[in-house]
Amino acid sequence: MSETPENHTIRLLQELRKEMREGFDNVNVRMDGITHIMTLLAGHYHNVEERLSALEDRQKP
Repeated sequence: MSETPENHTIRLLQELRKEMREGFDNVNVRMDGITHIMTLLAGHYHNVEERLSALEDRQKP
């Protein structure tokens, strides 16, 4: 590849695209982690009222 301005610009754009793709991959990984945590929390808390009521009922004489 010769060092013409056109080829240099194309190379810079390709590097920029690669960096952006890697950045978006990192964002996707973080979002997947946050989604997983939120799903776990939702699964734990979805029936808190029922479990709390059951515990309170067991404590009543």
